[in-house]
Parts: sequence; structure tokens; C-alpha cells
Amino acid sequence: MAAITKFIKTIFLIDILRGLWVTLKYTSQPAFTFQYPEERRPVAPRFRGLLRLQVEPSTGAQTCIVCDQCARVCPDDLIVLGGHREPGHKIKVLDYFDFNLSRCSFCGLCSEVCPTKPVKALIMSEDYELGTYSREAQIIRIDEMYDGVSIKDYTH
Repeated sequence: MAAITKFIKTIFLIDILRGLWVTLKYTSQPAFTFQYPEERRPVAPRFRGLLRLQVEPSTGAQTCIVCDQCARVCPDDLIVLGGHREPGHKIKVLDYFDFNLSRCSFCGLCSEVCPTKPVKALIMSEDYELGTYSREAQIIRIDEMYDGVSIKDYTH
């Protein structure tokens, strides 16, 4: 019985007709298109983009306490940071923070382990335009991490 059913499906091209039916069903709906360089696609609420450092919103002071937990938890060993302790203060001051974007798997472990509260020092931003033409440009330094990577307009 199964052989007869298979033979009938083959002769009458049932699988092809099913595929055409799906195509025809969605053809009448309007297109879902973004004009990319001018319109940027909205990202999902839990999207993990480029790693960013945050500052205290009211004072503008750095929130990173140079605990080095983000560098230790990173499975790809991409984060290098360092700081110094000011005389008479308990908290370290961040001197350098280098992040190698070329090998990042965007797992988000570095931002999850950050202990600073109420403002997290490290977040995964909504930046998704990360392509460059050189490996050196993939290493993001501390001054680029506060303001983010500048978005360059597309030119022909």
C-alpha cells in the first residue's frame, strides 16, 4: 500500500504542488523590507552586540572597578584590562581596556559576571555593524568602548 501511495505522489507531483501552495499563500502579503543604509533593522530585546563600557548617568564617572572578572570568564581570552589605585581611594581607576572583536563569540558571559551595581560597567550593546577591512581595527580600545564604534554611512 505504501508503494502505491509513493507512486501516486511521484506521478502527480504532490510535493511540488505543496511547495507552490506555500509560495502562493505568502505572495499576496506585503514585503517585509528595510532600506538598509537609511533604515536600520530593530534588534531583539536580548540581542548581544558589541561590548560597551558604561558610565554613571548622573555624574559621568566610570563604573568599572577593574575586578578582572570579565577577562577571567571570557572563554576566548579576548579582554585585557588594567588599572591603578589612586592614593587614599579604595577603588581602582581603569587605565586600559582592550577587546579583540575578531574572535568574540558574543556569548555575553563578560557582561553577566560584572559585579557593579546599580549600573553595570559592561553591557552588550545593540551595535551590529562590525565589519572592518583590517585585523587591527577589530581591536577596540577603551576610548571607543564608551562612545561605541562610529557608524559609517554606506557609499557606492
